[in-house]
Amino acid sequence: MPACFVFIGQGRERPQFTGRVTVSTSLHNHQLFRINVGFMLKESAGYTRDIEFDVPVELYVEEIALHNLTGKLHLNRTPQGVLIQSRLRAERTVNCSRCLDSFDYPIEIEFSELFVPVSQADPESPFVIDDGDFVELTPIVREESILAVPMQALCRDSCKGLCPECGQNFNEGHCNCERETIDPRLAQLRALLDDQSS
Repeated sequence: MPACFVFIGQGRERPQFTGRVTVSTSLHNHQLFRINVGFMLKESAGYTRDIEFDVPVELYVEEIALHNLTGKLHLNRTPQGVLIQSRLRAERTVNCSRCLDSFDYPIEIEFSELFVPVSQADPESPFVIDDGDFVELTPIVREESILAVPMQALCRDSCKGLCPECGQNFNEGHCNCERETIDPRLAQLRALLDDQSS
C-alpha cells in the first residue's frame, strides 16, 4: 500500500484545500521532511495549514529507521515567518538493554520551531526558510527520534535478561548453568575478593 500525506488548509474566506501526495517506498528522508512553505509566505499572519502523515513503510531519517509514521505538522503563518509544530508518532527498532533482542519502541516526535527567511535569520540558526522557500526538518526529526528513546530501553518491563555465563535468553527458557546466590549486602565484598584473586 502506498504511503501518503494529506494537505488540509484553513484560511479566512477561502475554501478548504485538500490534496493527496503519494509517497513511494523509495522516498528518501530529505524529500519527505524538506517542505516548500512558499505558499505560506504569500498569506497573511494567522493562516494555517496541516500536513498529515501516514507512512506505513520503513523510512530512514539519515541512519535512523522509523516505522509506521503517523501524525501531523501544523504550519502557522506569523509576522516573522512560519511556525511549525510537530505531533508525529512512529516506532524505532532498538535493542533491549537486558536481553539484547531487537524490538519496535513507540516514540513521539514533538517540536515547535519558528522558521524565518534566510535573509532575516541569524547566520548560525538552523531554523531558516531557504531562498527556494523550503524548510529542512530532517535534522530536527532525527534528533527528536534519538532523544525519544531512553538509554536503557526494555522490550518489556518484565524482561528477564540473559544468563551471565552462557548468554541464554531467560525470556525463552532456563539454562543449566549453576548460579550461586549471594547476599546483596556482601556483593561488593565478593567483587573485591574476586579482583584480588585474579
